[in-house]
Amino acid sequence: MTLLGILFLLVGAGLAIYGYSLNNSVEAQLESFFSNGSTNPGTIFIIIGIVVAVLGIVFILKKKKQQ
Repeated sequence: MTLLGILFLLVGAGLAIYGYSLNNSVEAQLESFFSNGSTNPGTIFIIIGIVVAVLGIVFILKKKKQQ
């Protein structure tokens, strides 16, 4: 379970970094997200990356709590 959590954490971080590289301005991504409801691809990768990374952290913490 810990290995799966670490894998999710790394994949999530990779997706978020890739999304950030698509559009280097966080402000532009947030403006795109909140202005008209449509998002640019960079923002989508960042959101997916954050969700996957959080799942990885949950898996890691769940395993440590079971020990």
